[in-house]
Amino acid sequence: MSRSAPSRGAMLVLLHPAMALTGVGCAITGPLLPALARSFHLSDDQSGLLVFCIYAGMTAGALLCRRRYARLIAGGFVAFAAICLGLAFAPRSLLFPLAFFYGLTVGLPMTSVNVFVGHNYPTRRAATLTALNFTWSLGATLGPLAAARLLDLFSWRAVYQSVAAAALLAAVASALVLRDDKETIQPAPQTEGLRNLRLIVLFALFFFLQVGMECTAGAWASTYVLRVTTTSVALAAAASSIFWGGFLVSRALAPLVLLRVQPARLLLACMLTAIAASAAMVAVRSAVPLLSAILLLGLALAPVFPVALSGFFDRARRSSDSRFVMALSAFGGAVFPWLAGAISTHSGSLRIGLITLPATLLLMTAMLPLLGVVGRAPAAAELREHEVTP
Repeated sequence: MSRSAPSRGAMLVLLHPAMALTGVGCAITGPLLPALARSFHLSDDQSGLLVFCIYAGMTAGALLCRRRYARLIAGGFVAFAAICLGLAFAPRSLLFPLAFFYGLTVGLPMTSVNVFVGHNYPTRRAATLTALNFTWSLGATLGPLAAARLLDLFSWRAVYQSVAAAALLAAVASALVLRDDKETIQPAPQTEGLRNLRLIVLFALFFFLQVGMECTAGAWASTYVLRVTTTSVALAAAASSIFWGGFLVSRALAPLVLLRVQPARLLLACMLTAIAASAAMVAVRSAVPLLSAILLLGLALAPVFPVALSGFFDRARRSSDSRFVMALSAFGGAVFPWLAGAISTHSGSLRIGLITLPATLLLMTAMLPLLGVVGRAPAAAELREHEVTP
């Protein structure tokens, strides 16, 4: 007898820990970087190149996500486990190539999970994606804490070995539980030919800006607070945690909000709030108002990625088209923090470098009508969900 297909609920239960593991994979590089630099005798430039290799790999991993997403998730975790073991025992000559493949094997299952949900869960897509991205944020928050504990008890090699073991478990579970629905093509004329290409380009640019700006805020928040206020080093160091803490809380609450508020309205409200928060962030100099602005910015930004991504799935001709969008978004995470630092160095002021935050948010808000996610009609799946049979 053939095995019965797993339920959507069972698959979704598995996707949450899988998504959390990709969050761990994305976040542990930061806390491990000092130990890696000592072990491999890396200069600051070489450490920066290592991080760039990882982000470049994430971009490549997203581009590989085309079809058979369930298999890509399982295969991606197998490859992720292998690369983690490789890093645990790598000679210096292989460090940078392995860093690229590390990013690739994180980016492949991470992107595949998002596309799998966009493809297989057409109803309540925005809420489902937001909940999964909350789980990713939880993994990205707890991962560095677990890594720090393993560093204290053992070494950085033990961190990679532990992640490899978790990735193998995720691969086995994904292979047993996940199944794809048949790929469908949106029949709407607005998604055909050059119009579909235009849609992909617009969303790719939007997410390039969004992820880049989000990473900039998280990366530079602590340094900025320390430079513009008279607060302690400890409180300044907490600024990034305040930003990501607000991010985590917002992603936890957003799925509940989306049960009552249309995704387009929530997206617009979040963008306008983020503009105000980022403007306040670069304007104020006192510690309490500045930290409050950073918290508000994290709260406002958290729902933007999953809600806008849901809008893309509603309009794109194929779910697999999202790989271009998410590939460019990962590249934005590499480029924008560097750009803010370069502007700061050239101008002599980090405040000027961080003006990129409200400027980017203004540009993103202006793009919303072009994306069609503000003021658009509900997607066909959403209409079917609310149909009432006479």
